[in-house]
Amino acid sequence: MAKPNFKSTDAAGMLRYAESILLKMTQNVDLFANPVPDLPTFESLLNTYRDAYAEANFRDKRAVIIKGKAGRELQEAIYRLSQYVDSIAKGDTELIVAAGFIPSSPSTNRIGRTPQAENLRIENVQVGTGKLRARVKAWKHARLYRYEYRVKGTEEWTSILHTKSVLEIRDLEMMQFYEFRATYIGTDTEPNYSDIITAIAV
Repeated sequence: MAKPNFKSTDAAGMLRYAESILLKMTQNVDLFANPVPDLPTFESLLNTYRDAYAEANFRDKRAVIIKGKAGRELQEAIYRLSQYVDSIAKGDTELIVAAGFIPSSPSTNRIGRTPQAENLRIENVQVGTGKLRARVKAWKHARLYRYEYRVKGTEEWTSILHTKSVLEIRDLEMMQFYEFRATYIGTDTEPNYSDIITAIAV
């Protein structure tokens, strides 16, 4: 069954893909009545990333950092929209295209269900920095890796999409316990999380 193809690409490619999604979903709002995130929010994230992309071309270090943050937020929004479109389209390629997404091909669809993320590890980068490094066993079919963390004992997860199986998580509260989990993002947009593990930032 075809699914919205959520793909990681270069910065210019991601801009074009996001612009196509916004245009098509706006044109076909009668088909996609309650997108998540909503289209004004998605447009705002797209504009923020477009501006950050232009500023980062001047190679200002601060602008490059802002571009990276805006890019992660836009990737997250595209991923969430792909899940919403998948729930509406239910394999209908015409509906997927109507939302601005590229349908997955039969060859990629044979991979099937995304496996559970394996061997999640958390390491302290350097004492006193509030940084932790998350690692998970790489999966060759992963388009992206989704890492999530929260203060132990709380409900809400903070999520980060990343192109590699290793991620440095910054700005954590020192001497605080956190819970972590991860999932691969493949052609199947349904997450299949690793076991939750606990670590302390020092």
